Amino acid sequence: MLRSKKQYIEFIGFFNNGKLVGTAYNMSKGDLTYIFYLAVNPELRGGGYGSKILKDIVQMYAGHRFCLSAEKPDSKAANAEQRERRIAFYKRNGFNDFGKVAVEDGVTYTMLSYGDADFEKQEYIDLQAYFSGIFTPFAKIKFIDEEQN
Repeated sequence: MLRSKKQYIEFIGFFNNGKLVGTAYNMSKGDLTYIFYLAVNPELRGGGYGSKILKDIVQMYAGHRFCLSAEKPDSKAANAEQRERRIAFYKRNGFNDFGKVAVEDGVTYTMLSYGDADFEKQEYIDLQAYFSGIFTPFAKIKFIDEEQN
């Protein structure tokens, strides 16, 4: 929450008839917005709220490019099915896989971009450095070639 008070970082609640249906935590630098966190109330999942939230975010940040990360599918992972479903959800909602894979804190992520708008690896690293502030030396991000996976 403290970091969300920084300029260009927003923690947003999404409501339907006064009831909180989901939240998003977004970070922007220039015209690149990273959707760091997106959650829908577990009781309301499957009701189209996640898709609606993504559409609202795209409208709120009109003219921006968007990226996000999701745990890379791994059939051996304890949450293998959840990883597949999450990426399929983002792809159904206009996000594409341009072949970027990053490792952060020992977790391998597939990086997705919205529509045809891609981003450079360094843009993402710079955005994370801005977000991390004085903690930047501890934010270890390594992009790896897809062929290595």
